[in-house]
Amino acid sequence: MARNPKKAVIFGLGSVVFEPVQDALRQYGESIGLPGSFLEKVFVGGMPDNSFCKMERGELTTRQFTEHFEKECREAAKKEGVTLPPDFNTRTMFDAFMDFKLVPEIINAIAVLRQHGFKTAALTNDYIDDREQNAVSAGILTALSSFHFDHFIESCRFGQRKPDESIFKETLNKLRVMEEAVVLIDGTNPNVLTAKGLGISTILVKDKNAALKELKEITNVDVFQEAKPIKVHPDKVPHSYVITRSGVKFHYVDMGTGPPVILCHGFPESWYEWKTQIPAIVQAGFRVIVPDMKGYGQSSNPPEIEEYSLERMCKDLAEFMDALCLPQATIIGHDWGGFLVWTFAMHYADKVSHVAGICTPMIPPDDKVNPLDKMKEDPGVFDYQLYYQEPGVAEAELEANLEKMVKTFFRRAHELSDTGFTLVDVRKRGGLFVGVRDDITPSSILTEEDLDYYVKQMKTSGVRGMLNWYRNIEENWKFNQRAMGRKLYMPALMVTCGLDPVLSPEMSKAMEPWVVNLSRGHIEDSGHWATLEKPKELNKILVDWLLKVHGDATRPIITINP
Repeated sequence: MARNPKKAVIFGLGSVVFEPVQDALRQYGESIGLPGSFLEKVFVGGMPDNSFCKMERGELTTRQFTEHFEKECREAAKKEGVTLPPDFNTRTMFDAFMDFKLVPEIINAIAVLRQHGFKTAALTNDYIDDREQNAVSAGILTALSSFHFDHFIESCRFGQRKPDESIFKETLNKLRVMEEAVVLIDGTNPNVLTAKGLGISTILVKDKNAALKELKEITNVDVFQEAKPIKVHPDKVPHSYVITRSGVKFHYVDMGTGPPVILCHGFPESWYEWKTQIPAIVQAGFRVIVPDMKGYGQSSNPPEIEEYSLERMCKDLAEFMDALCLPQATIIGHDWGGFLVWTFAMHYADKVSHVAGICTPMIPPDDKVNPLDKMKEDPGVFDYQLYYQEPGVAEAELEANLEKMVKTFFRRAHELSDTGFTLVDVRKRGGLFVGVRDDITPSSILTEEDLDYYVKQMKTSGVRGMLNWYRNIEENWKFNQRAMGRKLYMPALMVTCGLDPVLSPEMSKAMEPWVVNLSRGHIEDSGHWATLEKPKELNKILVDWLLKVHGDATRPIITINP
């Protein structure tokens, strides 16, 4: 009979996903003058009825545990002739104990397994953390449970701790798989023995590389290969709605904890543009808020052109932040979202802690050259924007075949020539898609699921609101004249893409005198759709910058595969 193929992997957290906490415990003990093994001995002494085991079964919270554990330490010190420091305090010790450090290779392996169809579960002896300063540990567990595990089984919620057989059976029940289809990878021998007795394949972690080699052999999956960037699924994220003072409804996705980061998409996207950025930024310790901009998706979609001027959109963004009780936030934008965030930073600097543009540069206000007149004189690749100016014309063409629109727009730069699509001479040709083949296939940057979701979003909103963003060029110019000579002093980031045919890196060269604290990132082999084309490279640029400019306000939670 053929061996039943493996379908699921259960991971212990301590000493597997996290670096062994015993090291931190030992170092803390030595730092206050205790023998290196003293605290560890107290932790294991009296198991399974000591305070530590009671905490892991949910019988004590962490605050209660520290009170009981301090008593156990004093009793053990008296018995062993150890002198405790006069200011000995187990609450301080517990903070050191909670200094989690994730193992990047294991995090990568989990992502690879999930991308190969495996179910994953975390089975952990955990506790109810009622400390005031538990935000970091809570953020770590939230990120892990949201993006890396199908199920998260904690001993303190179940009432039994590993190696009790019942909690392993509960995990199998959650995974809905038979014992022989499961692998357990754990760092404690009693846990491994119990699982093995139930018929589960087991790996005892002593050396992570050796354990990963064994995992590769058992699952027949190369867990050493680099995982693809994690992306959120539209049906598995929290969708929220808010109505501003002016009556504008915003649909948005809101995930994570920490300093707020608002991501603003461009044309013809939706919140879904940021599907691979959301996990990376959340895992780095930030709250990520991603709205459908006005005219898109499930947000308000008024028909009036003036509703989409940058002046009005800045006001809407300010009121959106007010509705979410956010006095300040980091604002990041791409394409039209980029024009919005730079303009917002100029006019609402008090609400912007940090600002970043992807492809879209900050263009200093100019009271002499009307950009619409300049575009008419020499349209070049901007001829499509002139085509958009007449209400109803572009709408009729684009809405006639939304699937073709998505397939044509969302392509790598080198794929455009295969379709017959060009932004030059659009009006002369009589339409944006004139000359574009009807049988074009989706780009490699789009899955069928992505295509279907974008089309669904556009059917909900139509394209008039999207196009109205382009119909305020002169009004936007006049609005920004109010900010003539104004500089941006908050930390800022400009990410350029070498293959962007419209928003070229050259356009951003004049930014430094006006953006005082500017950092730069560049992706040479990406076109305009960097969020889709080069998510790994873009995520690294964004996360590195966010962690740098926020300093001690946060710290990286998961640094692998951002």
